[in-house]
Amino acid sequence: MASSTDNRTLSQVTTDLARRWATQRFKAVQAYGQILADYGAGRSTGASAAGAYAKLAAEEGVRYSADAIGIASDFAAALVRKAGGTVENAVAGGATLQDLEMSGPLGGEASAQVLMRNPHDRPATLSFWPGNFTGTTGGAAATVTIDPPNLVLAPGDEQPITVRATLDPKVFAAGGRYAANVAISGFNDLVLRVRLSVLPS
Repeated sequence: MASSTDNRTLSQVTTDLARRWATQRFKAVQAYGQILADYGAGRSTGASAAGAYAKLAAEEGVRYSADAIGIASDFAAALVRKAGGTVENAVAGGATLQDLEMSGPLGGEASAQVLMRNPHDRPATLSFWPGNFTGTTGGAAATVTIDPPNLVLAPGDEQPITVRATLDPKVFAAGGRYAANVAISGFNDLVLRVRLSVLPS
């Protein structure tokens, strides 16, 4: 993730983003492999394996777009900042990337609310698919939690959701800056990017 004090060269930014993309896709491959391994070892039935595969395929379809948008946005931001400019929330591939800032002390919890509004003329059933945090210390084996995890909005209706992260010292570092994408099934034109600042405990 590029910041206003980012001293990396564009080559280093590109390398970091490529590593991030590979890590995100590798986790998906591992998950598919685990489904096959469980079925092959008799730990799951054909029906449960097929159900797990369908669920993972749906989640990955949403996450893939979110990850691609986030990485493209971060690279564009790095280019603009290197040229001395500033960047607002990016729009890529027809999807809006909305930033949500939150912070909390190391060992504690960070939380923030965001208002979800249905601008369409039909009901929207939303499901939230958070990705892992990436940041100043590389990938973090932690995601945000969304409350409620699912939401049904009538046309024109709105409702807040709460985004939380437990700041485990084994995962996060004090003073670190992290980001995690939250793909939204049902609002495929919107990706929520959570920007997290970890404060000293």
